[in-house]
Amino acid sequence: MRHPERVFTDYELSPLVGVLARKFINRWDMYPQQMANGRWLTVHEPLHVGLLQTHLRGDVTLGVYLLDEQSRGRFLVFDADSTESWQQLRKMAQELATENVTTYLENSRRGGHLWLFFDQPQPGQAVRWFGRGVLARQGIPPKQIELYPKQDELDDGPGSLIRLPFGVHRKSGQRYGFMTPEGNPLAPTLRQQVQVLGRAETVPIRFFELVCDKGREVEAERRKRRIARPLAATKSVTVGDLPSERIKTAVSVHDFVSQYVELSPSGMGLCPFHDDTHPSFSVNAEENYWYCFTCGIGGSVIDFWMQWQDCDFVTAVSELAHMLYD
Repeated sequence: MRHPERVFTDYELSPLVGVLARKFINRWDMYPQQMANGRWLTVHEPLHVGLLQTHLRGDVTLGVYLLDEQSRGRFLVFDADSTESWQQLRKMAQELATENVTTYLENSRRGGHLWLFFDQPQPGQAVRWFGRGVLARQGIPPKQIELYPKQDELDDGPGSLIRLPFGVHRKSGQRYGFMTPEGNPLAPTLRQQVQVLGRAETVPIRFFELVCDKGREVEAERRKRRIARPLAATKSVTVGDLPSERIKTAVSVHDFVSQYVELSPSGMGLCPFHDDTHPSFSVNAEENYWYCFTCGIGGSVIDFWMQWQDCDFVTAVSELAHMLYD
């Protein structure tokens, strides 16, 4: 559902800005702003209500960080970048509704988002457990639909972001509203949709806890496979004399790295080695190497492990050899 650029009058803006501030803004000390090419810039200045007004007017487009300074989140967002995954989100919304869980579907340029709100801020790790649990209950592989936030907790940056609703996408020039799982507008006008979001229903706490437990189990099993799956079929490899060369030949960089970095079907993802807000990390499955276009670093599975563990070459080879042969 797309809308013409200017749909809010100045008279309407004040109460609508209040909804954005209450429901979506996790941080006020900085904010992300979308550039004309669709990429995002972190502005290290305080966010204020005047900027939220310009967002609704369509003069600028803001994003929202998923976690606050204490690594807590008040909502979870699933992101679908294709028609197929968008249909999965719509089906997910319908099935969650049968369990009395209200979700909010938002159109986007290539698919859409599904928002779930919490009554109280939850730790980032718990939010991600909940998200993984929802996907597991629906039988959806994590690689098919992106889960926001992408971090359990913040390190040295503000973490992942998503476009703040009801603004103009700078690349398409369109606004994208919310809809029901059946495909109808959530409300007739965007002004009314903002008001509906202001009264958004939250995930029942008992359901949240139940699904978190499922997500925790999924994550524990995933951690076990991080080593076992990419290395299980490589024990008979004898190419090369040096341990490092045998490891490079034996291990699929794509399979190994994908246990640590969420990759798209084309092998792109957010770089884990810097504050990445636009996918700049790439894995070449055919040539068996990885590379970050922002950091300018890359290489074999050994290079990845050195960066991931912050260790030297000898330590990385030793640890990977133990994974491979023990």
